Amino acid sequence: MNLGSTIESPALRTSAAALRKFGLIGGTSWRSTVEYYSAINGAINRLHGDNTNPRLNVASVDQRRIHKAQSEDDWEAISDILRDAALELQLTGVEGLALCANTPHKVFDAIQAELHVPLLHIGDAVARECAGNGWNDVGLLGTRFTMEDGFLRDRLRHRHGIRTRVPAGPARRAIHRCVIDKLSVGDFDDEARALLGDQIEKLAAAGAEAVVLGCTEFPLLMEGSSCSLPLIDSLACHCDQIVRFIIGEA
Repeated sequence: MNLGSTIESPALRTSAAALRKFGLIGGTSWRSTVEYYSAINGAINRLHGDNTNPRLNVASVDQRRIHKAQSEDDWEAISDILRDAALELQLTGVEGLALCANTPHKVFDAIQAELHVPLLHIGDAVARECAGNGWNDVGLLGTRFTMEDGFLRDRLRHRHGIRTRVPAGPARRAIHRCVIDKLSVGDFDDEARALLGDQIEKLAAAGAEAVVLGCTEFPLLMEGSSCSLPLIDSLACHCDQIVRFIIGEA
């Protein structure tokens, strides 16, 4: 996905004063949060043809605390951490918010319920990319929560009519360990790349039309890799959705 390619029309150019102030809830991981910040600013720069930047406020949470709570299946604690970050950003006057990772969307509804500004869902952004390409049957790779729980798969299915396929149980567990033990600490090695590549080919054989990289570290890992299926970069899709909101299109 070429971020910004669909929003760089001069007709959509917005004065810097009219750009909506936006909040990013990051730190899960900080590496992908940096990609969010870079992609959003880059798209606005290209749209304006200069160095115009939007007001972006970032609240970065402690990923170690998040992972510990995940290992204890304590999603209430995770919801509390992310809710506090969202409320902190809301107090700064942001007009919209986003969780800068896929897995935190498991507690999306609980957080949105306490806000008076919209929280933009990464699943809706992925669905827009699928619709634009006519894909209704896609593979999904991510943490085991993203692959096994319904917070993303059900949203894609029930709101957008998109079926998702996931790897078999042992592969799901291997991918999850890869995310937690390697990618979250910046270890992007050939073994991890081969693991994802192998599962992409198996999803292709099962009938998937494309594969959603449903972990915001996966695009960094797979950059430059050759695959038999189109890869849907959930981070880029989310950033495109955020930019549209910032310029007032959505």
